[in-house]
Amino acid sequence: MDLTQMWTLDDIKGTHLEDPKQMAAWAGMYTDAGPAFYMEHLKRLKKNGIQPYFPLAHVHQLEIVERLIRHGAYMGPVNMAIATYGGGGCGYNPFDWMEFIRRTPQGAIATFWAPMRISAVAEPLAIILGQHVRVGNEDNLWNSKRERITTVQQVEAIVNLSQRFGRKVATAEEARKIMKVGVWYDSVEETLQNLGLPPNRAGGERGFMVWETDGKKSVAHVMSDSHPMAYCMVPPQQVAEVTKTS
Repeated sequence: MDLTQMWTLDDIKGTHLEDPKQMAAWAGMYTDAGPAFYMEHLKRLKKNGIQPYFPLAHVHQLEIVERLIRHGAYMGPVNMAIATYGGGGCGYNPFDWMEFIRRTPQGAIATFWAPMRISAVAEPLAIILGQHVRVGNEDNLWNSKRERITTVQQVEAIVNLSQRFGRKVATAEEARKIMKVGVWYDSVEETLQNLGLPPNRAGGERGFMVWETDGKKSVAHVMSDSHPMAYCMVPPQQVAEVTKTS
């Protein structure tokens, strides 16, 4: 994935990337992450009790993660990035962003990663949609007014946006709970169920795959978008109390 393809001359103004040799080095910087690579690393991470993070270039790599889960190669929470860097991965098309979100398992935790000035568009949209955002000078140097901005200023701007859109900023301890740091599952079925994915299909089974339930409506769980309304309609408190006593 070539990170430089989406940058403009204004994006890199005043940085070492104005040097063509530096730009060429960045354009050629990539990691070969084939099956042998990620299978070995998943084993090492599990052995050492380290939870993996999945920075996905596009939605089709999400399919790889799901196959790893369904085959038992990974059994744990899914913390992942919706990367918008382009150059072979998802770019700036908002339809691609929405499809990425639509196909992300409800129990996964998705974070938008956006480069340079596109951050001013991607971050508010992500917060409105209940997703998480990554900020800092590794990705971006500018605010929406085309002024240089520090990492601290970017964090402050995101806090301000979150407050405006009614999204609570998590504490460090809350973030660990949201990402389920230290949590592992004991089976494929437990992993699928916690992610909100349908069960594996047994031989000869047809139609839609669903989990067995008691048939009763349940109060929605707070999942990836931190808002239960996106998962299941929840009645107002007064209605819930009346229903409970009737």
